Amino acid sequence: MLELINTATEKNYKSDFIAIGCWKNVDGNPFHSVFIIKYNDETYQYHYTGEDTDAIKYDKDIRSNCFHKITFTIHPQIIPSFIVMCKQIQKKANPRYGFFYSGEFFDLNGQHFFEKEIGQTMTCTGFCLNVLKGFLEENYIDYTEWTGETHQEYNYLQNFADHHGLNVEDIAESHRRISPLDLICSAYFSDLPIKKEDIDSKQKEVSTYLEFS
Repeated sequence: MLELINTATEKNYKSDFIAIGCWKNVDGNPFHSVFIIKYNDETYQYHYTGEDTDAIKYDKDIRSNCFHKITFTIHPQIIPSFIVMCKQIQKKANPRYGFFYSGEFFDLNGQHFFEKEIGQTMTCTGFCLNVLKGFLEENYIDYTEWTGETHQEYNYLQNFADHHGLNVEDIAESHRRISPLDLICSAYFSDLPIKKEDIDSKQKEVSTYLEFS
């Protein structure tokens, strides 16, 4: 699968690009989502760490277990605008970790917009979706096709609501897990919003490649 690239070792691709990336574990399973940005012969990663401090990073600390797929939803000519947006978000955002997404987004100035009670609650993948929707000014994926059934951690909703002083009824609609595997598979498509069935159609191929790479 030549389109899926090991970020740390690939040196031959000279053009600027934005890519969807992931870190894989020893079994080849993606466990963390990142953006990979190549601009002016420099390669950066941009991601939400899930930590309370230094939560959003824009750096060159590329891991050997990082793989990426270039997305054609962002033209190379507008990469400078994307980088400016990323740095604005890094300055202004205050995300907290949780398995939720319901169409929230960051705008070009780094401001966060939401309609649901959940606000800036997101995973690393959800963070990427917030960025993509804001930059592209439309939903990147058809997120409603993922439901709470995609995240089956026992009593997760109630525990999260209790911990943060929320009502379960107010956040249940936003509860879903869109995985790092889902996100990197989405990079094979460019007609927005990307459908879950299209993403699912690439998962076996991508998983097998990552397992043996």
